Amino acid sequence: MIDHERIRQRVGRALGRRSALGAACVLACVAALALPVSGGAASAAAIHAGRSGTTYTQTSVIPIPTPSGSPLFADIEFGDQRTGRVYLSDLANSSLDIIDGRSLKLVAQVPGFNGGPAGVVADDNGQIWAGDGSGAVKVVSATAPYRIIDSIPVGAPTADEIGYDPVDQIIAVTSPDATSASGAATPWVTLIDARPDAAGTHRVLGHVVIPGAGADSIEQPQWDPSTRSFVESIRATNDLPSGAVARIDPVHVRLQALFPIDETCHPGGLAVGQRGQLLLGCNDGAPVLIDSATGRVLANYSGHDAGGADEVWYNTADGRFYAAEAGAAGPPPLPQLYPPTVMVIDGRSDRFLSDIPLGDSALGFHQVTAIGDPARVFVPESDGLHVFTDAEEH
Repeated sequence: MIDHERIRQRVGRALGRRSALGAACVLACVAALALPVSGGAASAAAIHAGRSGTTYTQTSVIPIPTPSGSPLFADIEFGDQRTGRVYLSDLANSSLDIIDGRSLKLVAQVPGFNGGPAGVVADDNGQIWAGDGSGAVKVVSATAPYRIIDSIPVGAPTADEIGYDPVDQIIAVTSPDATSASGAATPWVTLIDARPDAAGTHRVLGHVVIPGAGADSIEQPQWDPSTRSFVESIRATNDLPSGAVARIDPVHVRLQALFPIDETCHPGGLAVGQRGQLLLGCNDGAPVLIDSATGRVLANYSGHDAGGADEVWYNTADGRFYAAEAGAAGPPPLPQLYPPTVMVIDGRSDRFLSDIPLGDSALGFHQVTAIGDPARVFVPESDGLHVFTDAEEH
């Protein structure tokens, strides 16, 4: 039986932000976007002056069929540099959509999800991992015939966002709705061996609980090669109301560190650059850049008429970060503070480059991915998957 409440929650997320922060984030978001912020103010001033005039143009819209022509909405997308494929967690169809990022064609829609899919990632073992509301993460074959080949329970109602450690071949899956035996909220990260056994099944290595994190407060995990750990964005904990980044040892299945964010943020998305820097997509305010080893704020990107990011992406091919700036303080009826845009940041110099403006059909969007150099940037909007291309060689 389909869990309509979980689908409603995911739809609410696709319409802007999760409702957990409630109307209070309106004031916080206005304050964060209107005032200078302390921790990275000096760095941010230099970044504001570094605008290069880089432009992106929309070159295509990839049609994604939906039931009765209803609007497309999704949770997360993932761009695979090796294969040129783009994977979309398509909530409108309850399917994992596979798109050829070079020919710009929809290749397949893999069904079999219940209240999902949620987060998605491709490993280097020919597998695609997608979270689901069925209490399990599902594994899809990355070659035809595309189908679900395994389903691994995570011990909680939902398998949400996902990261992959290619060195140790370990998958990290968040469960923001995990609870203890007494019913108390204990969000955790499940670590899974990405290598299947002879029967094609995958082994759970253990769980890492995020101390002090409340329900629905843990978000995007990513692999950080500079510290050989997973880094995980935390919207808030009991002691860290502005949010935190957790560092998790995947081999020993333990929490290594919990870094507070010294900005008004409440992070959702997280992307790892090539110099040990992490870009956080902040629910309240513009993105924040921190050092993955120390948690020190390196820069913030306020002052560009953008805020309310969820998914952020680092494109290893062009060395740029892309942040899905929904421009909203929360799901409707909370206000739209800024037009939706994709913020582009140079991951080599940490300088702001440009905003990619989106149209009216993007209201409620919150995901982005990019592949190639010059980049192709993929943005799901209500009428399909929009493709933007870097108009400049660099």
